[in-house]
This record gives sequence, structure tokens and C-alpha cells, in this order.
Amino acid sequence: MQRRAVAISVVLFLVVGAGAYAFIGISEAPSISLPGEAHTVGDTFSVQDRTYTVESVDGSDDGSGELAWTNESARYTETLANDSTVSPLDVRWDGQDARWSRTLEAGSTIPYENGTYRVTVNTSADSPMAMLSNTDNASQNTTIAVEDTLTYRDNETTVTAIDDDGVTLVWAEPYRVTVQNGTAPDSATFRQVFDVSSRLERDPAVYNETVSVDGVQSVVSREDNATVALSAYLPEPDTATFEEGEQVWYQGNDATIGNVTSAGVPLVWSAERPNTVRLAGASTVTLNDQQYFVYFPEVSSVKILPSEDAAQSYQQQQADIDYYHERMNGLWGVSILSFLAAIVLLAMGYLPVKG
Repeated sequence: MQRRAVAISVVLFLVVGAGAYAFIGISEAPSISLPGEAHTVGDTFSVQDRTYTVESVDGSDDGSGELAWTNESARYTETLANDSTVSPLDVRWDGQDARWSRTLEAGSTIPYENGTYRVTVNTSADSPMAMLSNTDNASQNTTIAVEDTLTYRDNETTVTAIDDDGVTLVWAEPYRVTVQNGTAPDSATFRQVFDVSSRLERDPAVYNETVSVDGVQSVVSREDNATVALSAYLPEPDTATFEEGEQVWYQGNDATIGNVTSAGVPLVWSAERPNTVRLAGASTVTLNDQQYFVYFPEVSSVKILPSEDAAQSYQQQQADIDYYHERMNGLWGVSILSFLAAIVLLAMGYLPVKG
């Protein structure tokens, strides 16, 4: 009688455990599904008048990515401090004298480093390059790129362009920025500052150093040791005065002289500005003042959806998934405990009876 009761109990627990296990097997786990276009790297989309490009997507873990967009008319400012010096490579205007340039033609030869070198250019690469090769020893060569410096005819030059025509070199003497005196200045003057040492080194008619004659800094002639005052030797410095609202060229941009103060001269211009926006999974992001919800359906794709509806739908579906897993964990517990109970009852029912 005892064994019959045990057998019935064991069967009952096995049925319960098997039923729970079978339900686990046939149940389908819910997943998140949000309607909307999925974007991969390189895709573009627009929010009002702004176009975004998907730069990176990583849907693993919580998900992350990056969007890029360009502000076509961003406002830039740069202030030239009063009594500072600026290079004509940065600040230019029409009629500027303290700036010189030379183009080394492709295929031509030039004197360089106590030898003769041939100029070759390669404009097919993403970044144009040029090479100076010794005509007597091809193993002696120098590769140059835009913004590199190069000593040419005793001038420290900067490479500003490399194209099919050749290599453009620019060198210059700086200008000193001086703000007009007064409580409300509205103009500034740019005055050339001579590089005396370099000028003397390039002039074979005079010695490389100045001397003091009766307290006057002077230049000495190599021919007869005659001296002349440095101020008389040097040319008249190039000078230009600009008022507020006038324009100069600053680092490739047409800049306007802003509100001049005793502290300096502000330059203002508009140009493109690249921007990036970072994405994080299951979070909101602001695009062109609009809120969007970010969801990574796959490792290599991302959905950027109207924030309010998408966020609510995601949270509801995530809650359904959590509820499903909670119930599955409960069924696993029922199944495991039922089988264990059946085994224990079966073992106890067949224990030997004393007497």
C-alpha cells in the first residue's frame, strides 16, 4: 500500500515536471521589434535641413555609434593680441609686401644642400607629395608635403601647395599688430618687422652682424668696411591699417575685423565645421533640436526613431521580455524540483522495512 502511494506521487511529480519542461521547450521568447529604417555605416538621413552620416556602428553589448554632420556656416573667431606679431602666412591682404613665393616647377632642377636636385611631384595620392632627388646620386632624396618647411636659397620657406605644376614655397617676415590709442579704438595697424639676421646673411655685400657706431646700430660693408646706419640700410617697412568691418585673409578664410579693443583685434569668419554625435543603445539623442530614440537591432545596424513612441514601445517590450524570463525561471524551478521530488520519493518508498 505504501509503495502504491509512492508510485502515484512519483507519477504525479513526473507529469508536473515533464509538463513544465515541455512548456519551456515549445514557448517562444519574445524579442524587441521597433518599426523603422535601419542604418549601417555610410548611410545618410536628414532631420529637417540637416544631413547626418552614420560614421560607426557597434551593436554589441549595450550598443554604441557615431553620426557626423557639417555646419556649412559655422562662426569662427580669432583674436590677434595687441603688440603681438603675426605671420603673413596666416594673415594676408591685397598689396602685402613682406611675403614672397616661388614655384619649383615639376621636372626642373634646383640648388639644394650643396648639390643639384630634381623636382618630381605625385598628385595621385590622397595627400600630394613631392620629391627632391640628387641628380648625381639618386639615393639622396628628400620627400616633402604641404606645410613642411624647406630651406631654399637661404630662406626658411613653407610648402603651401603641391600640384601638377610643381611645389609652391612661401616665406615672409612677420608683422607687429598695434591697436590705435584711445578709449574706444576702432582700427589696428600691421607693421613689418625685419628679420635683420636673415637679411644680412643673404646680402653678400655686408657682414652678417651689425656693429654699434656712436650708439647707432650699423651695417658694415665687406668692400671697404664703411658703415651705414641699420635704419638707412633697411627699406621702409610695409604698413597697413584696417578699421572695424574691413576684411583680411586669415588661414584661408575671408575674415572681418570685429570690435577692436585695447587688448587686441578680433577676426570673425564663417566656414564649414564638422561635428559628431555619439549614440548609445536604448537612449535618446538630440538631432537638430529634435529628440530621437536609439536602438541597435543588429551588431552592424542602428535605428534612430521618433523618441516618445519608440521609447515607450521599447520599454513595454523589454518589460514583456523580463516577464517571460521570470516565468521561464519559475518553470525551470518547477521542473527541477518535481524531478528531484520524484527521485527522493522513489528512493524512500523502496527503503527496506524493519521486521
